[in-house]
Amino acid sequence: MIRPSVVLAFWGALLGLLALVLALFSPPQYEWALLAGAALALAPLGVVMLAPGGGDGARRVLPETSLPTVAVAAGIAVIALGLAAGIWLIAIGVEVFALGAILLIRELRAQRRAGER
Repeated sequence: MIRPSVVLAFWGALLGLLALVLALFSPPQYEWALLAGAALALAPLGVVMLAPGGGDGARRVLPETSLPTVAVAAGIAVIALGLAAGIWLIAIGVEVFALGAILLIRELRAQRRAGER
């Protein structure tokens, strides 16, 4: 089984490579900076995932799927695209992100309540 930190490291390296290629073959623009920023953001996340969990042995309740998580990720992606397309797309991305964040908080509270039972 592949560890999640390995997947993040591979994805970060791929994004870094794509940013380098884009920076070499196109004039300085936002696109390669967005890719490089995403690659750099994955590095600390991978390090955090390498650390062993400080679990107390308690059982965790996790959903099989989570639509709010997808909405948060889609909102971030739309915000990033809005940097190139315009403020109108950034506003839509912020709305999608906010809706996803509200629903994610609601989902986490419901999980916590289900875990206490």
